Amino acid sequence: MENLLGKEIYENRVAQGLTQDQFGSKYRVTGPAIFKFEKGYVKPSLVLWLKMAKEFEIPETRSVLMWIRSRLPDEFQNLIQIQDQPIVLEEEAAYAPSRKKDYSKFGDREEMRKAILKDTKIPREMKTFLKSEEVWGIYKPTGVEINLLRDRFANLGQGCAEAYREALRVLRMFTGSK
Repeated sequence: MENLLGKEIYENRVAQGLTQDQFGSKYRVTGPAIFKFEKGYVKPSLVLWLKMAKEFEIPETRSVLMWIRSRLPDEFQNLIQIQDQPIVLEEEAAYAPSRKKDYSKFGDREEMRKAILKDTKIPREMKTFLKSEEVWGIYKPTGVEINLLRDRFANLGQGCAEAYREALRVLRMFTGSK
């Protein structure tokens, strides 16, 4: 997969006319570290990348998505679509009862699970993932996470149970839940 972070770092460093050592000193890292970032051998930390992206005038949402995508195995990188449109946060999302169920409103987990398995708006592969006793026993997905999986990942196309497991892990990186 393309080394998006390295490409951005390289292009911006060259545009500024700086050597790797000079560019690195701006961020308190060495020139060899910049070399490794540019080549994709190593990824910068999120904190460091956000500092660089701010200087590069990359919107924060886009820069976080770029960083997350760079951390995923190649086969899952297509799950993260990088676009300049703002992402609607879950708290702001409006759910019309006739269109989509809001699983964050369910109090009982077993009732929520039954509703999910009957919901025609949930893709077959996501249902396969959510049928698993292991998923409910180990991962214990919340209603908010189910909404996000459906709304953010289901519309990307065919997936598999493992892809939804990875998508849940990515969501938890953003939300800080376990």
